[in-house]
Amino acid sequence: MSNRSDSSVSFGVGLLFGVLAGVATGILFSPKSGEEMRRDLKEIVSDIKGEINPDIIGTKNVSTDLINKIKYTIENQINKINSALKAGRLAAAKHKEELESGINF
Repeated sequence: MSNRSDSSVSFGVGLLFGVLAGVATGILFSPKSGEEMRRDLKEIVSDIKGEINPDIIGTKNVSTDLINKIKYTIENQINKINSALKAGRLAAAKHKEELESGINF
């Protein structure tokens, strides 16, 4: 993995733990009623969704790019191997034909 994707994952994990710690602290030390707390939690969750979505999308894009590069490299290697096999088969067939035509004379 590249440093960029490692730092994106680390940032996302750190953000998630920070948010969870903040929510837990807020719930434990809050003098609010249950209804007020639920309303506040809904607001917090909607804010979290807004902050995390861009990071998830960025991480997804980095992962997709990496997968596409790996796929492209593998396809190129397979094409090279197939070309080498075809060339080997043609050379073997040509050699066999030369041997057979040389034996007949």
